[in-house]
Amino acid sequence: MPQRRSKPVARSPKRLLAPLLLLASHGLLPHSVLAEPAPTASWLDLDFNLQAQPLANPSGGERQGASWMQQLTFGATFSSGLAKEPQQWQEADHWRTNLQLMLFSGDANYAESIGAAFPLQSTAHPTGLWLTEASVERQPGQGGIGIKAGVFSLNPGFVSAPVLDAYVHSALNDTLNLSVDGLPINPYTAPGLQLSWRPEPAGRWGEWHYGAFLLDPEYSLASLFGVNPDQQRLNGHLQIVQWRYERLPGAAAMQKPIRAGDQQITRQLPPPLLQIASGYVDNRSTGNLDGAAMATLTMAAPLPLGLDNRFWLGVNAGFEWDTNPIPLFIGGGWLSQGLVPGRPLDVLALGIGSSRFSPSLSPGQSSETVLELNYSWLVNANLSLQPVLQLILNPDGSNVEPILAAGIGLQLQF
Repeated sequence: MPQRRSKPVARSPKRLLAPLLLLASHGLLPHSVLAEPAPTASWLDLDFNLQAQPLANPSGGERQGASWMQQLTFGATFSSGLAKEPQQWQEADHWRTNLQLMLFSGDANYAESIGAAFPLQSTAHPTGLWLTEASVERQPGQGGIGIKAGVFSLNPGFVSAPVLDAYVHSALNDTLNLSVDGLPINPYTAPGLQLSWRPEPAGRWGEWHYGAFLLDPEYSLASLFGVNPDQQRLNGHLQIVQWRYERLPGAAAMQKPIRAGDQQITRQLPPPLLQIASGYVDNRSTGNLDGAAMATLTMAAPLPLGLDNRFWLGVNAGFEWDTNPIPLFIGGGWLSQGLVPGRPLDVLALGIGSSRFSPSLSPGQSSETVLELNYSWLVNANLSLQPVLQLILNPDGSNVEPILAAGIGLQLQF
């Protein structure tokens, strides 16, 4: 089973904690509103995001240990349409140029060292600097055709759903634990072309997406700045088609703020969404043709708990069980905003995901299941903390003692 690991590069957590604690202790905002984003230039949008995920397993696993893993993301978007409403766009305003870099540091081998099959942190990737996007894009605006070309990843455009971003474990966060060799899942990139089409501006018939990626340069792009990509070179290509549908029950109400008495509270949970996708990887290096079908469903849940709730389900089913390391993944969960009185912007997330190993590639291994409970505490408009608790059942598909892990995520963004 492919594991994306490399030798860790040590970084001192103290260097990160000092500025975070300083920000947390000043300028706390009222919890009923979010601060307005900093004004941007009419043609340039800069994004800075720092995620740190310290984690430890006090029980279970091959050993007890701890890991500090962090991800620094810098993004820049150039377009004349950034400061304009889509209704006012001219043709030139539809076009934009995207650049993104990511820097990973810490112990990327923690999961392997304690006997788990999949990283317990979504930020656990080979350490070093990555080029994660360099693309030109045409935004469709209020409808029509969208185009994206250049170097970028499969996600977030395909398979990934916004609701999955609420989790820390790598099997729950992002792309339904797709594990076929060579997939350009962020931070891995490949030269690609993405087309989108919305037949009707209001989305009555959903939106179609098509993606094609050339996988031959993926290894070279990952190692562009000296990173050890921790994967094999391959020749091949990826084709994928996806349908997105947003007009599900409750979707219209989710476009409006939450009303609590005389207050209006910003929604933190993503709107309802249905995604169905199918694609295949043609690996000419091995002669394998691996296909899969994937789907996610995010539903509004009118529960008498908190201020807003979502349920979600996800499945990734591979067609070739003999060559796909993880031919079946099934997951689901619940998100609740404002569950704790006086904290209307905080979100509690509960999730479960089970990954079935290929009986041909991993004989004797059944499946690994993760349960995660976390709580996103919004300190202010730029800083959030996320205590997390994970239980790993049948680590690496064996019958050894479950792994209990706990930690806290830190996210700083501008």
